[in-house]
Amino acid sequence: TVKALTSIVDTKDSFTYGHSERVMKHTLDIAEALNLSEHDKNVLRYASLLHDVGKVGIDMSVLRKPSVLTGPEWGKIINHPEIGARAVRGITFLKELAPIILYHHARYGGGGYPDRKISREKIPLGARILAVADAYEAMVSERPYRKALSKKEAIKELIREKGKQFDPRIVQAFLK
Repeated sequence: TVKALTSIVDTKDSFTYGHSERVMKHTLDIAEALNLSEHDKNVLRYASLLHDVGKVGIDMSVLRKPSVLTGPEWGKIINHPEIGARAVRGITFLKELAPIILYHHARYGGGGYPDRKISREKIPLGARILAVADAYEAMVSERPYRKALSKKEAIKELIREKGKQFDPRIVQAFLK
């Protein structure tokens, strides 16, 4: 079921084909560095694979736009965590993934989406882990609207955003 849903996302946005698999690898590396339980690692495995499943509800012209998004287009994109969380909530054995998917774009220092008020430890640990893994993978990948950063540049950005966008503890675990 998870593989099928992941392949639907890859088909919808072929430009980011394999993104979820790469995010999963980074997510599991962080989970290992944090000595999380096997159960937590499995939850993170599936949440990372499905973190962008909500993009199936976003118009392809927005997903593949080669330039900066307009306000209304950005308004559509920021709905993907809610769409994804709603989708997995409806599948009994995936229900546990919903909060991680919902908050993977929340910012550690507050802001982000879908809830600008949630911050720090109120953001589920899995979502804080996924945020770092997803951001790093996105930064080092080509996108229609920008060139990939080098690994060194992406790491500098993670460090610069510690305590603001990202949980400092998770960034440190990633760097290990």
